[in-house]
Amino acid sequence: MNDINAIVFDMDGVIRIGERLIDGAVETFKHLNTTGIRTMIVTNECRYTVDELREELEELGLPLPDSVQFYTAALSARDYLCEKLKRFPEEQIHIGILGESGLYQTISSLSSYKNCIVSNEISEHEPENSRLYLVIGTVNRIKITHLDMILKWIKLGARVILTCPDSTDPSSKGDFNLGMPSHMLHMTGYNIKTNSYSTGKPHPIHRRKIIKCLGIADPSKILFVGDTIYTDIRLAEESGFKSCLVLSGNTKIEGLGAYTIDPDFVINDITELDKIIQFK
Repeated sequence: MNDINAIVFDMDGVIRIGERLIDGAVETFKHLNTTGIRTMIVTNECRYTVDELREELEELGLPLPDSVQFYTAALSARDYLCEKLKRFPEEQIHIGILGESGLYQTISSLSSYKNCIVSNEISEHEPENSRLYLVIGTVNRIKITHLDMILKWIKLGARVILTCPDSTDPSSKGDFNLGMPSHMLHMTGYNIKTNSYSTGKPHPIHRRKIIKCLGIADPSKILFVGDTIYTDIRLAEESGFKSCLVLSGNTKIEGLGAYTIDPDFVINDITELDKIIQFK
């Protein structure tokens, strides 16, 4: 391809695995910085703020310029709720948060809206015009108090938002068995049933953000590079982006035949991007 103007990268499994950068990632980004191709990182990670993620990558040896924008699952949950606040200005929206500090910091910014309360304290006597949302993010370790909180909020009528649909994550701690949002909801499902809604990839809010941040009107000129078919490659396919699956993370070549969704390209890792892109 020689018509790609921007590349969007997933982070875990693509740029790093645990506390280790993918071999050659530094050289790949250095080369991209010289080509004029815009870059962006879009991740279903929600435990850390964008500043913290930048610092982590820098500590691993990959400093990124400010021109490389990040969009996290915490930000997509925040932006989705922001749209709700604007749509229903006459309703009081009460948001509870179950997650790590990065998710709390990101969602808490919504308290600036007059019709929004961000607090985990909840009463059985909420105002009649109150709309309850519980945002469940990834946690480093599942605790009984987490499950108790989920049950309490659901029983009081809260609508549940999951920051991502993932069941595994090549996380920044090198742990593939974190407390993912779906894990915790499943554990409480034996006691109470609820509907949930995920705002993580491949939710269309990510498509809108990518196009806005990159300033590219033609989605076919954007290449999305990810390691997971049902989040990364699905987002690309449904958005009109070109897609590239890397085999350095969640997906193995033997399992591709089980999916209806198809990547445009398959490479071992991001160091092989030059095999499919004609850099100017």
